[in-house]
Amino acid sequence: MASTKVARVGPKKLTRFEKARILGGRALQLSLGAPPLIPEKEIDTDDVLEIAKKELERGVLPITVVRRTPKGEEYRIPLQDLL
Repeated sequence: MASTKVARVGPKKLTRFEKARILGGRALQLSLGAPPLIPEKEIDTDDVLEIAKKELERGVLPITVVRRTPKGEEYRIPLQDLL
Protein backbone atom coordinates (compact mmCIF):
# COMPACT_ATOMS: atom_id res chain seq x y z
CA MET A 1 0.00 0.00 0.00
CA ALA A 2 1.29 3.46 -0.89
CA SER A 3 2.37 5.83 1.82
CA THR A 4 0.35 9.02 2.24
CA LYS A 5 2.17 12.34 2.52
CA VAL A 6 1.02 15.93 2.70
CA ALA A 7 3.17 17.86 0.25
CA ARG A 8 3.05 19.49 -3.14
CA VAL A 9 3.78 17.38 -6.16
CA GLY A 10 3.09 18.26 -9.78
CA PRO A 11 1.78 21.60 -11.06
CA LYS A 12 0.81 24.38 -8.66
CA LYS A 13 -2.68 24.60 -10.21
CA LEU A 14 -5.39 22.09 -11.00
CA THR A 15 -4.73 20.24 -14.21
CA ARG A 16 -7.46 20.24 -16.84
CA PHE A 17 -8.03 16.55 -16.07
CA GLU A 18 -8.46 17.14 -12.33
CA LYS A 19 -10.80 20.04 -13.03
CA ALA A 20 -12.91 17.93 -15.40
CA ARG A 21 -13.10 15.09 -12.86
CA ILE A 22 -14.14 17.43 -10.04
CA LEU A 23 -16.74 19.27 -12.13
CA GLY A 24 -18.18 16.05 -13.53
CA GLY A 25 -18.47 14.43 -10.12
CA ARG A 26 -20.03 17.50 -8.51
CA ALA A 27 -22.46 17.97 -11.42
CA LEU A 28 -23.56 14.35 -10.97
CA GLN A 29 -24.14 14.94 -7.26
CA LEU A 30 -26.22 18.05 -7.99
CA SER A 31 -28.27 16.22 -10.63
CA LEU A 32 -29.06 13.51 -8.08
CA GLY A 33 -30.40 16.07 -5.60
CA ALA A 34 -27.41 17.23 -3.56
CA PRO A 35 -27.88 20.78 -2.22
CA PRO A 36 -25.74 23.50 -3.80
CA LEU A 37 -22.93 24.89 -1.65
CA ILE A 38 -23.52 28.46 -2.82
CA PRO A 39 -26.54 30.58 -1.85
CA GLU A 40 -29.70 30.01 -3.90
CA LYS A 41 -29.88 33.71 -4.78
CA GLU A 42 -26.55 33.42 -6.66
CA ILE A 43 -27.83 30.57 -8.84
CA ASP A 44 -29.36 31.90 -12.04
CA THR A 45 -29.49 28.66 -14.05
CA ASP A 46 -30.75 25.09 -13.85
CA ASP A 47 -27.58 23.75 -15.48
CA VAL A 48 -25.81 21.63 -12.86
CA LEU A 49 -22.46 21.99 -14.62
CA GLU A 50 -22.65 25.79 -14.38
CA ILE A 51 -23.52 25.52 -10.68
CA ALA A 52 -20.55 23.18 -10.17
CA LYS A 53 -18.27 25.67 -11.97
CA LYS A 54 -19.44 28.49 -9.68
CA GLU A 55 -18.80 26.32 -6.62
CA LEU A 56 -15.30 25.49 -7.86
CA GLU A 57 -14.50 29.14 -8.64
CA ARG A 58 -15.55 30.19 -5.14
CA GLY A 59 -13.51 27.40 -3.55
CA VAL A 60 -16.36 26.01 -1.45
CA LEU A 61 -15.95 22.37 -2.45
CA PRO A 62 -14.52 20.25 0.39
CA ILE A 63 -12.30 18.14 -1.84
CA THR A 64 -8.77 16.80 -1.57
CA VAL A 65 -6.87 16.04 -4.77
CA VAL A 66 -4.78 12.86 -4.69
CA ARG A 67 -1.66 12.80 -6.84
CA ARG A 68 0.55 9.73 -7.19
CA THR A 69 4.18 9.51 -8.22
CA PRO A 70 5.58 6.75 -10.44
CA LYS A 71 7.11 5.23 -7.29
CA GLY A 72 3.63 4.77 -5.85
CA GLU A 73 3.81 7.56 -3.29
CA GLU A 74 0.51 9.28 -2.68
CA TYR A 75 0.14 13.00 -2.01
CA ARG A 76 -3.11 14.58 -0.78
CA ILE A 77 -3.51 18.27 -1.60
CA PRO A 78 -6.49 20.35 -0.42
CA LEU A 79 -8.38 21.87 -3.34
CA GLN A 80 -8.01 25.38 -1.91
CA ASP A 81 -4.20 25.08 -2.28
CA LEU A 82 -4.58 24.50 -6.03
CA LEU A 83 -7.01 27.31 -6.85
